[in-house]
Amino acid sequence: MLKHVELECNKKVLRGYLTMPEEFNGTIVVCFHGFTGNKTEHAGHFRNLSRLLEKENVATLRLDFSGNGESDGEFRDFTFDTMFSEAQEILKYARKIKDVKKLILLGFSMGGALAATIASQFPKGIDKLVLWSPAGYMDEMMRDHFEKGEKLENGNSRYSTFEISKEMYESVNKWHPYEGLENYPNKVLIIQGKKDLSVPFLCAC
Repeated sequence: MLKHVELECNKKVLRGYLTMPEEFNGTIVVCFHGFTGNKTEHAGHFRNLSRLLEKENVATLRLDFSGNGESDGEFRDFTFDTMFSEAQEILKYARKIKDVKKLILLGFSMGGALAATIASQFPKGIDKLVLWSPAGYMDEMMRDHFEKGEKLENGNSRYSTFEISKEMYESVNKWHPYEGLENYPNKVLIIQGKKDLSVPFLCAC
């Protein structure tokens, strides 16, 4: 069963979906989308995954971060700091869902870098970690997008149809996704394609 979810965080409403199977086995997968992504993700990756997991009696929770998809806010106000803060609230919400016994954290692209950061700092309550095309080099990626993009009068930069703020550029450089991850005590699965055009194979880890 697909349920619309709204979660208030930092005076903004995050919107997304909870897929709850009829015969729930107690495991939920929380999905963090990537840069310019959303709760469905490019090519419907998260939507398709949630349908597959539902058949295995596994629940999924996937929300748009603020400034993305259907959540409140503007993309220009979206930073890694806001992702980090909202991610913690999303995990709190997931743990309060009735009959949840095991939580698996899955992050795609920049969401993978976020998931790794969360797991390294707050490992308790994350039973398994899945990093799907994780953007471990996100500082270099954002620097390239920001510095090469069209400069706007407000100091931001335009990347494709997205406005990247100086705050995003600066926030990404403060974080080191894999620092301390060696202390995460549970299993980690990394999925990375050798022909990935967005996250080069050797930059995923």
